[in-house]
Amino acid sequence: MRYLITGGGTGGHIYPALSIARALTEQDPEAELLYVGTRTGREAAIVPQAGIAFAVISSGGVVNLGLLQRVRGGLRAARGLLEALGHIRRFRPDIVIGTGGFVAGPVLAAARLARVPLVIQEQNAFPGVTNRLAARWATAVFVPYEEARAHFPPGVRLIRAGNPVRPEIASASREAGRQALGLSERDRVLVIMGGSGGARDFNRVAAEAVLQLDVPGLRVVHITGERYFDQVKAQYGDRAPHVTLLPYAHNMPEVYAAADAGLFRAGALTLAEIQVRRLPSVLIPSPNVTHNHQEWNARTLERRGAAIVLREGGLTPADLAAALTRLLTDEALADRMRAALGEVADPDAARTIARRIVGIARQSREAREARRGR
Repeated sequence: MRYLITGGGTGGHIYPALSIARALTEQDPEAELLYVGTRTGREAAIVPQAGIAFAVISSGGVVNLGLLQRVRGGLRAARGLLEALGHIRRFRPDIVIGTGGFVAGPVLAAARLARVPLVIQEQNAFPGVTNRLAARWATAVFVPYEEARAHFPPGVRLIRAGNPVRPEIASASREAGRQALGLSERDRVLVIMGGSGGARDFNRVAAEAVLQLDVPGLRVVHITGERYFDQVKAQYGDRAPHVTLLPYAHNMPEVYAAADAGLFRAGALTLAEIQVRRLPSVLIPSPNVTHNHQEWNARTLERRGAAIVLREGGLTPADLAAALTRLLTDEALADRMRAALGEVADPDAARTIARRIVGIARQSREAREARRGR
């Protein structure tokens, strides 16, 4: 069976695609995979490192841009459509899998033109433009939250399945995580991360809030993003010996495992990971994302009692410190949040999605071979 996968631009599209790819090879050991992305997207570096064949097309964004940029993006997408048709013609996939991002648009459109079945995996409670538009053509659309259903056209076949995460996220042990970070079992550990690239205002208010916390045994692991490391280090100065400052964490499974509580943005992948780890958290959605989808994500957890959500606009360090103190000291609250996170968590999402994809692909191949045999 041949599977063509596309999705890129951000880790939120790439890493779910790679988790699905891994699950596909587990269920179909003879699977052939081809990942289609752009030459300039993060997928160009990440996917080949995963050992998956990688092909490129042109593409460009058209959302929230000026007129000239939209025209240029549209022209690149048109060129990308022709390039994607070429990849489909050469690779002859049994199915095309899209996880979003502007690179996926031309590939999914090409699959439609080439009459290849396609499926979509959406990560957010408010779906991205590419996935909403392509959903009408899809055999199935996998969504992590029921709230996403309202944003798709009527008649789309939606299947509830959580966001795929690496198996290591769930399997990492608390003991190993604390040893890796030099923490003791007695420590009360708060992990702070504003996304893989960091976030200036998030880091600033987080650091000031940490300096106001008075929680016995508190240890903080603050992952700043490489761009903001020096700035946050200067902000803490010599006032925070209990803070471990990191520009980036290559061992996030161990970091999650070591934590008692978290302070995060509300990207889809981060939320899937804290659900699997059942990690009580305060969420500050980024206000600088398309369609404000991070707040949609965060509110889906808040409504279930699975997270505390604070808006960045007007947020003071004192308000954030109060929320973090409550999270770190109210064990009954933390227990309720862990239970709620467990109800929404889907640690087998990648396998569930892959199993459905393999079934759809086999049905498509059998139908195609039956037509040829007539």
